[in-house]
Amino acid sequence: MESKKHILLIVRIDVKPEMEDEFNRWYNEEHIPNILSVSGVLWAKRAVNTTGEGPKYIAVYEFENLDVQHTEAFRKAVETEWTRKLQPHFLKREREIYDLL
Repeated sequence: MESKKHILLIVRIDVKPEMEDEFNRWYNEEHIPNILSVSGVLWAKRAVNTTGEGPKYIAVYEFENLDVQHTEAFRKAVETEWTRKLQPHFLKREREIYDLL
């Protein structure tokens, strides 16, 4: 069933310290640009946690609807060689979806 509401996808993540530079390059040079190229993705932002509590990084995305993340274009945007190389170095990953009110 297609959702008609805009949604926020929030991803909180930690990465092994020795991979942090490459992780940030991947996010900025490949991951965010790839996601933004998908039809139905409205915006994406990243931030770093400065409190020292919880995962260090967060990414927030707004999609036109829940189904955007189930498209072939989205799959191709997120399933890349660079992504597969980095995934074993992710220490903690939390993913949440919210309907915008």
